[in-house]
Amino acid sequence: MSYTETELRRLHGQALGLPNGPAQFAALEEVIRHADALELTEFAFEVRMNATDAFQLGGVPSKSFVTFAWCLAVYDREPARFGGHHEHQLLWQYKWMVSSLAAFPEIPLARTLTLLDDMEQRFKRGGHSMHAVLQHRGDVAHALGDLTEAQRWYEEMSRTRQDDLSDCSGCVPGSLVRVLTALGRYEEAIRVGEPARSGGGCVQQPHAINSELLVPYLRAGRGADAAEAHRVAYRAIREKAEHLEEIAQNLMFCVHSGNPERGLDLVERHLPLLDRAPAPLDELEFAAAAAAVLAQFEARGEGGRDLRFPTVAGRRLPDRSVTELADELRARAHALAARFDDRNGNDHQSRRLAEQLAAGPIGEPVPLSVFERRLPPAEQGAIRQLVERVAQQTAAGQPAEAARTQALVAAAYRDAGQLPEALNAAEQAVRALDRAGLPEDTAACRYLLAQLYLEYHRTDHARAALQELLDRAGPAPGVPSAPELHTEIALTYGHHPSAAAAEHHLAAARGFGAAGRTHAQLESFRYAIEGMAAFDVPAALGALAEADTAIESLTEAEAPGVATKIAELQIAAAELLREDQRLPDSRERLLAARPALERYGDAEDLGELLTALSTTELELGDPAAAETAALAAIALLDDPVDEAWYEAIALIRALRALGRDAEAAEAMELYSIDEDDLLP
Repeated sequence: MSYTETELRRLHGQALGLPNGPAQFAALEEVIRHADALELTEFAFEVRMNATDAFQLGGVPSKSFVTFAWCLAVYDREPARFGGHHEHQLLWQYKWMVSSLAAFPEIPLARTLTLLDDMEQRFKRGGHSMHAVLQHRGDVAHALGDLTEAQRWYEEMSRTRQDDLSDCSGCVPGSLVRVLTALGRYEEAIRVGEPARSGGGCVQQPHAINSELLVPYLRAGRGADAAEAHRVAYRAIREKAEHLEEIAQNLMFCVHSGNPERGLDLVERHLPLLDRAPAPLDELEFAAAAAAVLAQFEARGEGGRDLRFPTVAGRRLPDRSVTELADELRARAHALAARFDDRNGNDHQSRRLAEQLAAGPIGEPVPLSVFERRLPPAEQGAIRQLVERVAQQTAAGQPAEAARTQALVAAAYRDAGQLPEALNAAEQAVRALDRAGLPEDTAACRYLLAQLYLEYHRTDHARAALQELLDRAGPAPGVPSAPELHTEIALTYGHHPSAAAAEHHLAAARGFGAAGRTHAQLESFRYAIEGMAAFDVPAALGALAEADTAIESLTEAEAPGVATKIAELQIAAAELLREDQRLPDSRERLLAARPALERYGDAEDLGELLTALSTTELELGDPAAAETAALAAIALLDDPVDEAWYEAIALIRALRALGRDAEAAEAMELYSIDEDDLLP
């Protein structure tokens, strides 16, 4: 299929509006292919620059190597043509390239060092500060295990002014904290990093700096601060493969803080991300940290303990024992460390791996669970009794009963309005129930967890929990049906058009139809069509065809009960057909929907229909009909002078098309419409 430049620019905009992930990557790559075919060099440059950003932020840095190299070569051939904003963006992306190249052992170290030198020369030519260059020289030195050199670069960086190419106020301290921790200067690391915990101004913060501070806090005997940093960091990075390195840091925190059970929960939850690691270095970090967690269980004779993994996209890793997985991860980590050492010319990664695998608690255990913390005196009554029951059941070797009671604790905390405690309890209960092999209880508790995430405004986490309920087939008491879950997932995307939300609405419509729930089916079709129309008109037309078939299958007795839903769907269909330049068909849909709304609907829906009809009649060359529809829409308003806006605009356009400019001017004054409001 071929596109015009205008169509490609529209597709580019749609791609940028997609969630960062595989669908967006594929859409951007498709635009790039067609832009190259049309020899739209400047546009292809712009798309590749945006793709580099998307690939880096989306956890596939290897894809960004190609787009960045293409843009850099084109820029170097014609710097005047691609200067200004694009030059600044290229220099910013240099920092990503340096970090990413070093994370792939198959890329020679000399290439990274050469890129650093080139970055320095370009920054100097542009009159930019050396702050970012010095920071990344320090980062590379630290990655090679040369702490003396890393410290030297960071000290020089601290004496250098920052500018708009420097990293944010969270990432710069993060680099310093990493080296100070390796040097054993924990109090200094805390002083440097702690001010950045409140934010940082970029997508990596504050979870990255909180993860870096975990060890310094523990070494300084500040377990409560470490626990809070872990909670803040982990909430932001879970479910995302691009944060695998930070997940690994939080796994090691579980080892260092005496929380192996929490660590095991995280291993089970995140192991499926390992095969989607952004780079081999992230893979090494996670494999080593997960093996360190599992070693805690082997050391206490629990190597035969079975592990269960979550379902991801309908697939679940096979169960295996602690020792089986530990052996696999240790072998994987040793192989990766050897590759890095071969590339770097030293044994830094192998030595570091050995230290991780031998790691143990630092200081006194740090309580993380609501089931481990000392309850305040005010925490009396049912919650205290339930928490004590969990301890009793656990001590008695009754894991299934203890897991069920944990779910009761979560619900009790929610009912008491204590959301943080409810979340903590529900997350643990879900894992405990799943491990105990109680699928129905697990599903009910996971649904509770999804609702808690929504109450806590953590929509990404809620969406993931609801999706897991869908992926794990089979109904469960207290859990909505599959089409209802699809609807709830769609609603987590908010009011903005979303291709993913539209797909869930369409799946819901099909499910409701199969269950004979016509009212919900038609409503879901409407939302699917409205959402798809913004991204994929052919797909929206396909959904409309399904909806028409559903409407045609209704009996005469069924139709009146869903008349308003049919009418609302027809309004959405009319807008879609108008977008597809099928104006006569659009008008027919509106005219067909009008009687039902006049009889059964409310004034707002009818007014929306009449306003759309006015616009359509005008585009079809019938301004008199457009005027009639607009006046009818205005007549439905309680206070037309204050409330009419879209309706007034439709009326004024119709009056002008009829040559009644004086009346149009009077209407503009009456309804406070400016000339700019009348622009298309």
